[in-house]
Amino acid sequence: MSVNVLISGYGILQDPHNRYPDIFVFILTVQQPQSMAPTSSWTVYRRLEMFEQLSMSISTEFRHLNLPPCPPVANANIANMLVIERCRDELSRWFAQLLSYTYVNSLLQSRSFIEFISAEANTIPAGLILSQHYFPPPAPTAAAIPTHHHHHVPGLPIPANHAQSNIGEMDVRCRSSLSSSFSRSRMMRQMDFMFSADDDPKDDDVFHSFDAHAPPMMGQHGGVAFPPPSADGAPPAPEGKVTLEDFHLVKVIGKGSFGKVLLVRKRDNGLVYAMKVLRKENIIKRNQVEHTRTERHVLGYVRHPFIVGLNYAFQTVDKLYFVLDYCAGGELFFHLGKVQRFKEPRARFYAAEITLAIEYVHNLDIIYRDLKPENVLLDENGHIRLTDFGLSKEGIQDDFSGANSFCGTPEYLAPEILNRSGHGRAVDWWSLGALLYEMLTGLPPFYCRDRDKLFDKIRNGELTFPKYLSVAAVDLLSKLLERDPTRRLGTGPTDAGEIKSHPFFAEIQWEQLALGQVPPPWRPSFNGVLDTSQFDTEFTDMPIVSPDARGSHMMSSSVGRRHEGLFQGFTYTDDDSYMEKANPNARQMMPPSQF
Repeated sequence: MSVNVLISGYGILQDPHNRYPDIFVFILTVQQPQSMAPTSSWTVYRRLEMFEQLSMSISTEFRHLNLPPCPPVANANIANMLVIERCRDELSRWFAQLLSYTYVNSLLQSRSFIEFISAEANTIPAGLILSQHYFPPPAPTAAAIPTHHHHHVPGLPIPANHAQSNIGEMDVRCRSSLSSSFSRSRMMRQMDFMFSADDDPKDDDVFHSFDAHAPPMMGQHGGVAFPPPSADGAPPAPEGKVTLEDFHLVKVIGKGSFGKVLLVRKRDNGLVYAMKVLRKENIIKRNQVEHTRTERHVLGYVRHPFIVGLNYAFQTVDKLYFVLDYCAGGELFFHLGKVQRFKEPRARFYAAEITLAIEYVHNLDIIYRDLKPENVLLDENGHIRLTDFGLSKEGIQDDFSGANSFCGTPEYLAPEILNRSGHGRAVDWWSLGALLYEMLTGLPPFYCRDRDKLFDKIRNGELTFPKYLSVAAVDLLSKLLERDPTRRLGTGPTDAGEIKSHPFFAEIQWEQLALGQVPPPWRPSFNGVLDTSQFDTEFTDMPIVSPDARGSHMMSSSVGRRHEGLFQGFTYTDDDSYMEKANPNARQMMPPSQF
């Protein structure tokens, strides 16, 4: 059995009549992973003294266990932000100890502990003012315990079971010659979901139904996902709450095999987003349901400043719509194509932010598996955002095993994927090496237009380096592009920690970088919030409605009705987030990075 606890925020309880002093409250999110089912999670609100009361209660109840004591936080000076963060970190470490394998089974039999993590769940105390301070992903706060016997904790919610679909055998994305045509390559690959899956159309709930306001999800390695808390503890928004009519379609900014990416503006508040539109007919015909399911599922709970966020998801009879953060800086691919290669300081900055994003998803037991320049976007300030999580896989806790699909973009495939020997988190560090090599030289390592020769070079070819690369860069690339995953940098017990401590990144201040306090080496310039000058005119000159769209509408609508249940549970909204209710200006016309 496993239960995960995260301290994800805080607030102040104020008496409107000023009869009582302000009361400091930590916001806890509790997650109960379920085998073969979506995770059940909820939010509770606890005063500082309640932590020490819990400690006294369970220490008395389980004297023989010698439980670690609660850190002394009840009398902390909550007016000092550093003290608040220290209390949060100390309490997080305390919960990590309590939820270790040594104690967790006993604690889950304790009425005091159960009440602490579940009483008044999703009930916001009257008068609570939520702080808008951003807590960066902390050190591991809890370890998910392998569940050998799936007993339900009395008094805690039991989520409905969901069927798991099998992952298909083949999943390769196409890439044409970088040297001959950057734009042609991108058109083929930006949204080209080359994915095979054994999808079962009889499964009426193939999408995990996620509450937009659900508390964070946590992984075996301590990763924390940050959905916004609900303002009222309400269930997920009903189907149809957000529709296409709520948005003004401005311009095309991307195109792939299954649809387009549009710049849109929400009519009621003027906020701008990127809307990815997918045709159900194409998704079904090309066996992409599992791919789309994965992306919708993962984007429903990941929250990180270097990952594109999902704001809404909805559907019509023939299309699916993802409404995502708009990254006005465009694709890294576009900018790399304009200058051919980046100087080391710029490449180092992007690689460092990408490392933090991958570290975050790894801590959630997710492997990304599709790192390439087209999937790295730049926001309006020049910070990176990873996008497109369709090839990602959840539940991967090992560096070398757990996944078996042949998937990815050929130039960035790790040897273990080509060899079909099973793979794990290590494949993302190989891809980081390939991407960094491309940023520094202009082409991926082992690049070849012939796919068979490319694969042979990845397995056996000599890795060569231009003379202008620094010694530190060559050393890092050599260790990331190590064919033996057991010897590859990043596959030690600290995962990304090995990479972050490499001399190539000696200049990087990682804590400041994670907080957005390191200025990017390049910042895009704009002429207004709807300026799309950072996107290829190949896309921005396209009509919003394709000439064949109307002619295919009847056929695709028929397909949509026939497979209506296949996309049940797709809808998502975070429009009622506590942050926006508390501060309507929290998301600007061109949303700033969420630091």
